[in-house]
Amino acid sequence: MRASLSKISRVEGGNTPEGKNGNGSFDRFRVFLLALGHFTVDVYANLLPPLLPIFQAAYNLTYAATAGLTALFSITSTLIQPAFGYVADKYGKKWIAALGIAWVAVGMCLLGVAQSYGAIVVVVGLAGLGSAMFHPQASAMVPRVSGTRKGLGVSLFMAGGNIGYSVMPLIAVLIVSAFGISSLVWLIPPGLIVALLTYFYAPRMDVDRKSTLDLRALFASFRDVKRPLTVLVTMVSLRAWVTMGLITFIPLYFYGHFKGWTAFGWDIGLFATSLTLFLYIIAEAAGGIVGGWAADRFGVKPVIVWTLLAAAPFVYCAFAAPDYLVWPLIVAGGALTYASVASTTLQAQELLPRSQGMAGGLVLGFANGVGGLLVLLNGVITDYFGLFAGVESLVVVLVAAGLLATLLPGDAMKISLPKPAPGN
Repeated sequence: MRASLSKISRVEGGNTPEGKNGNGSFDRFRVFLLALGHFTVDVYANLLPPLLPIFQAAYNLTYAATAGLTALFSITSTLIQPAFGYVADKYGKKWIAALGIAWVAVGMCLLGVAQSYGAIVVVVGLAGLGSAMFHPQASAMVPRVSGTRKGLGVSLFMAGGNIGYSVMPLIAVLIVSAFGISSLVWLIPPGLIVALLTYFYAPRMDVDRKSTLDLRALFASFRDVKRPLTVLVTMVSLRAWVTMGLITFIPLYFYGHFKGWTAFGWDIGLFATSLTLFLYIIAEAAGGIVGGWAADRFGVKPVIVWTLLAAAPFVYCAFAAPDYLVWPLIVAGGALTYASVASTTLQAQELLPRSQGMAGGLVLGFANGVGGLLVLLNGVITDYFGLFAGVESLVVVLVAAGLLATLLPGDAMKISLPKPAPGN
């Protein structure tokens, strides 16, 4: 590790594989296309949470069993992402990202025709594989077309996913309320269209075979940065635990909170619940963009530490405050919780500069999978101590993530990439 740290510098887009766009310019079209792909994948990925109250009532599920559905999707959609990340680094096939979009679109919409809890489990588990295919491949593409503005490129890519995550609760509730849950299959075609656009127009991943790591060299590169990488992945896992927990518990908590709300004679309890989830996730998207800009300006470590610690009181108060304060507090909590996402992605790619797909798979995939799996503990806590206790436990985890982030190396560790051979 000491030998690796002797070569410290900022990675510049024009001198690295991600700077393949020649002069290091920011390719707006392809950044937008990849953000659109991320938007589409996460639109379908977030189809499950707004349906949880419906499934819980229909099949008389415990909170642990309900949270288990979220955990299962997290496992299949994220824990195996490093494997797809290795494929992205080794072969760089953009069709994998396109297939991932189509797979998750078809898979999640089949929830509308699942007829039992067991069928829901199978559909959710298989659909998650599409998300696992897309994220490492696409996250490796983004720096290549972002030039020297990688913080902005990554934050826009992440914002695309968060915006997709945010709008699906409203779309799902409106469609299910009007046409029934079986109508979800109508949502399949848009996903297939975006998959085709990604296949034809996403940037080519021309892999330099000489600089691509084999498995032995890959594990050797892990050893060089094992301490900061362990801290980073653990911290991101804690943050993912909080975000996945809130996405699970916001609909469960506020469905009871808003139950009985009416407007013009209509019961709007489910809509108000979905609106709360929408506001939380759209705030995450906004926070991610601002956080990416702040990372370029102030450095990654300050953004990670201070935003996570600042988020905790807002998240707690959102669940404890009077009705008229719920939405502004949930917006502030969501924005601060997710403001560090670009910073953590960039730091992972700086720690593993020759394995950018694997780096994305670790912090966008594996760590999120671990966090999603841990949501099961909140379900158990809730079954024994109540919904608010489950939320309080998430606030404790959020504070722990902020404190752990103080151990990150931050901008002191920038490991330079070897310059590409002439002609590459």
